[in-house]
Amino acid sequence: MDANNLFDAIGYFHNLCAKNKLAKKNNFFACTCGGINSLDELLGNFTTQSAFFAVDDTNDGVTRRNSGGFFKHRTFTVFLLKRYKFGDMADRQKTLDICRQLFRQIHSRLLVDADDENNELTYLNTDNVMSREISEYFLNGCTGLYFMIDVSEPVDLQYNADEWE
Repeated sequence: MDANNLFDAIGYFHNLCAKNKLAKKNNFFACTCGGINSLDELLGNFTTQSAFFAVDDTNDGVTRRNSGGFFKHRTFTVFLLKRYKFGDMADRQKTLDICRQLFRQIHSRLLVDADDENNELTYLNTDNVMSREISEYFLNGCTGLYFMIDVSEPVDLQYNADEWE
């Protein structure tokens, strides 16, 4: 595995959205965003879509040495957001419960995929997945949560003189 073949988080999570029965039943729309302060694609579809499975297309990372090799450690953020009837706190709770259940299902799938040695997901850190629920004042009539997952993949940092003049 090299720097050009690292884990494709957007493709992976969009695929999970497309294959999950609860996400399909609740019409979750797979999209990208630039973090909690840059929800362009989500906001651009806010009037036509009722639920969002948004993968942050930016990530924090660090390269570190571990056991003699170098690993690229990246953190990905996924937002599960769903609209509810504005002002109806019972509907908000029901909607938030759907997002919670979807997160639980995604987390269980992450565990299965990370244990499968036939894919690039063996480097997922599934032991510690942070999540945070969105406050009722985040977007009027929209609730949900976001979670963060880490991956640490080997990266080839061998010096190649052909890359330099």
